[in-house]
This record gives sequence, C-alpha cells and structure tokens, in this order.
Amino acid sequence: MSARIARSTGRFFGQKLLSEQRHRTTPQRLSGRGFTLLELLVTLAILSIVLGAGVPAMLDVARTTRLQGAAQESYALLQYARSDALRSGQDRFVVWTQDGGNWCAVVSTVSDCNYLTSDCSIDGILRQQNSDDFAGVNLVNAAFSGGSFTRFDAMRGLAEGNAGTVSYQIVDDGAVDGEVRVIVSVLGRLRFCQTGDIGGYPAC
Repeated sequence: MSARIARSTGRFFGQKLLSEQRHRTTPQRLSGRGFTLLELLVTLAILSIVLGAGVPAMLDVARTTRLQGAAQESYALLQYARSDALRSGQDRFVVWTQDGGNWCAVVSTVSDCNYLTSDCSIDGILRQQNSDDFAGVNLVNAAFSGGSFTRFDAMRGLAEGNAGTVSYQIVDDGAVDGEVRVIVSVLGRLRFCQTGDIGGYPAC
C-alpha cells in the first residue's frame, strides 16, 4: 500500500516539475524571435549614414597616401643618385619626363634620357619612378636650374648649378587638395615641404 502511494506521489511531483520546466522555457523561445521589420529598417538607416560618412574619408586617406608615396619615392631616388655618384666616381642625373598624364623619373648618366621612350638603365640596372604606381597624383613641375633634371657631381655629391624642386599634387573636383615638394639644395641636401596639411611635413 505504501509503495503504491509512493509511486503515485512520485508521478505527481514529476508531472508538476515537467509542467514548471515547460512554463519556464516558453519565454526563452519567444525571446529568440529575431528582428522586426522596423528594427531592420532602423539598422539599415544607421548603417547607410555611417557608410556615407566613412567612404569619402577613406578615399581622401588613400589619395593622400599616394601623394606622400610619390614624394617619398622621389626623395629615395635622389638619395640613391647622390650615393651612386660618390660610389662610382661618375656624375648622376635624376631626370623627370612628362607626357600628358603620364610622368616618370629615372636615374641616368645623361641629362636628357627619356625613360618613356629610351633605356636609361646603368650597368643593366634601372632605377626609376612611374606614375602608374601613383594613380591620381600629378607631377606639377620638376623645376631645377638646368631644366627638368638635377645632377649630383661625383666628387662631393653636390647639386651645384642644379638645385631646384619637384612638386606633386592631388586634385579633387578641379581644386588642388594637397601638394608635396621635394627640394634639392646646392649642397645636395634634400627636404620636404607641403601645402594642404599633408602628413607631418613642414609648410612650404
């Protein structure tokens, strides 16, 4: 008799416990229902605002980076030419050439080597810079005492008689958005300056 009462009591409490568990799990299933249409529309609206503000800023950063890259590569090319003149005991020229939107700079043994149409390599090695690597960057001018080139002499690495500046720009909607210049002194020393708050360069 007592055994039957125990089994009945066990079944009763088991059913009650199962019922309570079902009641507790029901809200959990409802809470995972997903987004409503209104929530989805609000999320998309916020996302479009963020992207609308972020994409132009990213494009500006990319253009500025390419402008800095063009100036820095010219700086490195000039440094190499000066070092190679001292090492080889022969004068070295850095020559800029422009044809429409295309431009290039090259280290050469002569002042009129056109990399766009000629082989300007020295001992089979070509040291050059090409506009293809810097989309949207314009060569404004390469203005040196002797023309669109500078020369480093083999004795002391000076640019005496060949000092000047090479300038690069980026343009946005027809307006200049920034300019970086590489300046070569008569002593062969190099420095940067900029307009338009580009990088950490000093103002021109």
